[in-house]
Amino acid sequence: MHPNKHIRAAIKYAVSMGWRVKQPASHAYCRLLCSHGHRLCKFSVWSTPRNPEDHARDIVRRVNQCPGGLPDDA
Repeated sequence: MHPNKHIRAAIKYAVSMGWRVKQPASHAYCRLLCSHGHRLCKFSVWSTPRNPEDHARDIVRRVNQCPGGLPDDA
């Protein structure tokens, strides 16, 4: 569980939209991957970003911009 509540909520939102959480092989907290397999729809979630609230907003924005749209069961 991410230590910042804003980033935790953004990760939870991404998962609710069908994204997958993958444990990274680098210094990131995790990677978020689009369930539709779009090449551009994957990115790292940082453990200690400079501004956690901005990072959380960026996560939500990127999830919403995914060309796959809503998951099939929505």
